[in-house]
Amino acid sequence: MHGMKIFLPLAGAIAAFGLTGSAHASGGLVCRTAGARPIDLRLVISHTMVAVVVSARLTDNGRDVPVALAQSWLEPNDIRVDLVDRNAGRHELRLYARKNGRAYDGSLWRGGKRRWVRCREA
Repeated sequence: MHGMKIFLPLAGAIAAFGLTGSAHASGGLVCRTAGARPIDLRLVISHTMVAVVVSARLTDNGRDVPVALAQSWLEPNDIRVDLVDRNAGRHELRLYARKNGRAYDGSLWRGGKRRWVRCREA
């Protein structure tokens, strides 16, 4: 029983740290293609020790496309993202963009077509 008295406060401290520890700041990028049938990609990025893409929202010509994050790479000068459908049965989008001043410019592949894209901090 004595060991339990020591463990309970420790467990409470660990739980409190876990709850506050997960509330890290986040930001995001908004990526848009130019021209007809615009594609809009919104990424939520955590600002933790190692930045990661937390979630993605894809809109194609005004229509929401349900997606899941397959993989992402965030480097100081590059961003790469692969999105799949929610069942991970179909590749929906690939993004590759490089830092260009305050924006990221690059290419977006969707439906077998490559398009120019610009990403800005949201």
